[in-house]
Amino acid sequence: MNGFARRTEQKKKAIKQAVLQLLQTNDPREITIQAIAKRAHVSPVTIYNHFGSKENLIRETLMDDVIRQVEEFEAFSKQDHSFEEKVKHTIFQKVNMFKEGRVNIVQRLMQEDEEFRRLVERLYETRVLPLVVEMIRQAQEKGEVDPRLSIEALLLYLNGWRELSEKILSSFYSERLVEEMVRLFFYGIKGETR
Repeated sequence: MNGFARRTEQKKKAIKQAVLQLLQTNDPREITIQAIAKRAHVSPVTIYNHFGSKENLIRETLMDDVIRQVEEFEAFSKQDHSFEEKVKHTIFQKVNMFKEGRVNIVQRLMQEDEEFRRLVERLYETRVLPLVVEMIRQAQEKGEVDPRLSIEALLLYLNGWRELSEKILSSFYSERLVEEMVRLFFYGIKGETR
């Protein structure tokens, strides 16, 4: 990569980082190109030249962020962790997204932006779902998950927990709540039996 291309990528990265910072405290509709430019130390023209519009910039920034999270999930899941540790990591990852305010923005963008929704769904179907299925299979082989349960039933169970976690207000999340949710996930309300 030559110097010009490297500087261009650095500017685009700074612009996207500015968007993520602004999204922590602002609704996307309230963010202006001028505010992004000021925070990224670039001109508004630079933003338009690279992204075309504020909407494209926000879409691309959030898509990059979703892909980054998937890559972190892939990397963590390929390490030698127990299934319980992988579930806990996933919950903490979601908690961090809630704290940074991006979950609601991503959900709203998925409802309002067909292209973004298709991109996220494709990412889920091609990368996340196969990874989760493989994690379940490995957990069943290790005896961490009942091997008599079908993958379909376990995916429904996981999906139910994912939907439940999205309904909890981010202000309620704490390390203790996450620990309790993981305990409930694995042992139900009766608790671990030995």
